[in-house]
Amino acid sequence: MTDKPRISPMAAADINELVRLHEMYLNFGEGVRAHFAQVLADPASVAVKCEAQGRMIGLDIYTRGIALSGGHEELCARVRTLAGEATVYTGDALLVVPAWRGKGVSALMLAESRRLLAARGAVYVLYELWVHPDGQMPARHTVGQYADVTDLGLHEHFYVDFDHYGYYCPICGDKCRCGAHLYLCRV
Repeated sequence: MTDKPRISPMAAADINELVRLHEMYLNFGEGVRAHFAQVLADPASVAVKCEAQGRMIGLDIYTRGIALSGGHEELCARVRTLAGEATVYTGDALLVVPAWRGKGVSALMLAESRRLLAARGAVYVLYELWVHPDGQMPARHTVGQYADVTDLGLHEHFYVDFDHYGYYCPICGDKCRCGAHLYLCRV
């Protein structure tokens, strides 16, 4: 791996590769493409990619507002109370392909994303970090990049009925048993 990773904004033209990687490593279903087409079309979104050796090796995506997978209105209301009138973005997807994990790719993407978030007036980022049924939390290091973090707790079976939204878990299938650990981080 001699090619140095390069971070750049995602564009609508990246949708096929974004969907392919998302369905391979995060979740899949008919909801994925439509969701990300909408995200990439929204100028308020922050979406960066990392490329090396002529291919996308990572992505980091944020949407403006408070939006948890599957709704969870009571948790969204809690975040609104904590954030007050401040602008909040929600982390939508973070992914690094296996061959590039542990090589600083996510830190490079996060640095650029934070710069773009600040430029858009973000005060907070809400993270919904995926927790596998065995307790593994792949993106746990992300919140460590922030000095001011509010831990909103671990929520077991967070993605119950996720299939009703057109998404399926690569670990559990249509009846997801995964949890999510929520964090509110000051940009």
